[in-house]
Amino acid sequence: MSSKASITSKTSKSKKGRAVVARGGKKRRKWPWVLGSLAAFLSVNIYLSNYTLQLNRLTVWLPRLPSAFDGFRVVLLSDWHSARYGDNNEKLLDMIRNESPDIIAMTGDFVESLSDLAGFGTLCRALADIAPCYYVTGNHEWGGRAAREARAMAGECGVVNLDNAWEYLTRQGQSICLVGIEDLGGPKDQLSVAEVAKMARGGDNPFLLMLCHRYDRWYSFVDQRVDLTLAGHAHGGVIRLPFTDGLYGPGHVFLPQRTSGISREGGAVMVTSRGLGNPERIPMRLFNPPEVLSLTLRAGENKTP
Repeated sequence: MSSKASITSKTSKSKKGRAVVARGGKKRRKWPWVLGSLAAFLSVNIYLSNYTLQLNRLTVWLPRLPSAFDGFRVVLLSDWHSARYGDNNEKLLDMIRNESPDIIAMTGDFVESLSDLAGFGTLCRALADIAPCYYVTGNHEWGGRAAREARAMAGECGVVNLDNAWEYLTRQGQSICLVGIEDLGGPKDQLSVAEVAKMARGGDNPFLLMLCHRYDRWYSFVDQRVDLTLAGHAHGGVIRLPFTDGLYGPGHVFLPQRTSGISREGGAVMVTSRGLGNPERIPMRLFNPPEVLSLTLRAGENKTP
């Protein structure tokens, strides 16, 4: 009698009578491929959202804009946080030069501490060589106890500080009032939006172009019927998903509103920048690339859908 063990194979019959051999082995799992693909997708978008600078052009229709300023171009920069785009920020500067702006508006959070001042000065000098520049402080300048030094540095480098100050711009005999708001992180007795707007207007009712770091002072701009406010502060809501205006805003606000683009209510219009950099405490963006905003002001009613 043979001592060899017999080998059997299990068979079953299909409906058509064919024998089907049952195969052993583990079933392949798909989830590692899914997780790997998701990780790759997020990695690419995290990189693009933090290091790929976008140029976004917007046309802003303004009923009270004097006709001489129709076509006036403003480049809006906000929340730089000492970001670097090429050697000496040449990529950023080239993008701005190509827009040939009439003015450059800098709406705060360029400096987080005294150690940032040298880099800020280098940027200010380069920007001032492109076009007249106007700057207001943000919460990080004040939080880093560097606001006064930042204002002084800006002035030394040819940038006009507009904290609670104003300047009239004139074209072909017509004027607009460019006014800046000091950030809320400043002195406790600082002036309100209403007080600064009233002083800037004087006895007249000029077109007001206001620079203010904080987008979330929106209803102050509405109450004062500020013609156009340029702002930042929200970093686009940090993470932007479809049908949201960002997931997280300053002050631990979830699902904030008006963190990017154009907002309108009553006679007030606001444009909010998603910003250029990241603060140290929020070091990452997602689906929310940094941006340079190039605004073309048009005189007349809003003609966008």
